[in-house]
Amino acid sequence: MAAGTPVLMDTKVPLTSRWSDMPRRGSSHTASGIAALIALAVTACTTAVAPTGTATMPAATSSLSASIAPSVAPTVLPTASPPEPTPSSGAHVATGVAVLRDGDGGSPASQVFVVDADGDLRQLTGQGPASLTGASFPVWSPDGRHLAFGPPKVGAGPTRFLSVINADGSDERSIATLGDEFGLPFGWSPDGASLLFFDIDAVDGPAMWLVNVASGELRHLGAGQVPRWLPDGRRISFKRGVEGRDPADPRALTEVIYVMSLDDGEVSEFASASDAIWSPDGSAVLLELASGDLLLANADGTDQRAFVRGWAPRWSPDGSQIVFAHGHDAEGTPLLAAVDRHGQMLWSGVAGSSPAWAPDGTRLAVELPYPESAVVVLDVATGDELWRGAGSQPSWGP
Repeated sequence: MAAGTPVLMDTKVPLTSRWSDMPRRGSSHTASGIAALIALAVTACTTAVAPTGTATMPAATSSLSASIAPSVAPTVLPTASPPEPTPSSGAHVATGVAVLRDGDGGSPASQVFVVDADGDLRQLTGQGPASLTGASFPVWSPDGRHLAFGPPKVGAGPTRFLSVINADGSDERSIATLGDEFGLPFGWSPDGASLLFFDIDAVDGPAMWLVNVASGELRHLGAGQVPRWLPDGRRISFKRGVEGRDPADPRALTEVIYVMSLDDGEVSEFASASDAIWSPDGSAVLLELASGDLLLANADGTDQRAFVRGWAPRWSPDGSQIVFAHGHDAEGTPLLAAVDRHGQMLWSGVAGSSPAWAPDGTRLAVELPYPESAVVVLDVATGDELWRGAGSQPSWGP
């Protein structure tokens, strides 16, 4: 556990698996070259898109100061030596955590491993006769019966896929072909029937797609980036770059969040922000600004108010806490902090990125970057390290 006084940074530090290597859907597209870093996907947003839909939601009711801080000073979690893993409710403390690591047998491709109830790591992908070359960025389905994953960073060959596998390692199959660049995250619909993702076309720019997991049927949703499901499962949010919002530079792009109804395709402007993450119960939304500030608003975007400085927020399963990135230490290691729903600081200065909540909200799996290249499970209340294993890109199954 990292110790020391945390520094809230104005400059964002990219999270290790918030974005990554990318590619493009479609049944007729093939990949060309090495996938660019996902940061390039954000750059691709410089293709101007005209705003659509209804009027913008009200602006924040409280103006942002140069530094937005929680209501109490940050505190550093206690440093603790990793204890021996202990059972929790009859299972290992990391049961259900999927991590990415090098496959067995000297394969150059990474594969997905899952922590079983006895604490052993079980290789999930790359086991069957129809298995693909490798895997990356695993995401559990809402019911825990399936896991979606992207193409590997190495050994992918000329074609890249969005793929799905059963939780027991059976029926590994590709459901969509990706191109040279794709964007994260892959998003399961609340009912587990579909996956949402975006792709970058050299001609059309960023495009959003919905794929039926069972049939592989693709639905083109239009231009946009970072699509996310709203809790009702009938709408999605996404980001576009819009010209004409900056009086000083009319050609400059402003990041705008839109909401689309999947029932009729209607699109409405929601807020000027880089990202929007709704609470699990759908009662509130966190708006991430390019300035490094987080706003809290009602679910419809009204009553926007300053919350904390940070980015990449992740709600706890019950919506009572939010963990987010807030800077880095002297060595450049990303740091995490947590607040309650009222903005009260719970802890900060914790080394790690890509936080994944346990289903019961009592533990957190985080990624430690190179040279550690490890996934660590933390006790949210005490900060104790409960488990550590080689790997990256943690995802916690229900």
